[in-house]
Amino acid sequence: MMGKINFTKMVASGNDFVLMRYLSTGYNLSQLARKVCDRKLGIGADGLLILEPSKKADIRMRIFNADGSE
Repeated sequence: MMGKINFTKMVASGNDFVLMRYLSTGYNLSQLARKVCDRKLGIGADGLLILEPSKKADIRMRIFNADGSE
C-alpha cells in the first residue's frame, strides 16, 4: 500500500509529466511510474520525472516512461 506522495503535474509541448522529489522510502520507481502514469487508475501522464540530489549539480533528474522504462 502506498502512502501520501506530493507531486506536481506539468504539461509541455503536448506531453504531460508527473514531477516528484526523490523518495528515499525504497519505492520501486519503475513500478511507481506505471501506477502513476496509468490514465484510468492513476494520475495519468506520459512519464514520471524524479528529482534527486546530485554531487555535480543542483539536482539530478531521472525520467521514467509510462511503461516503467527509464
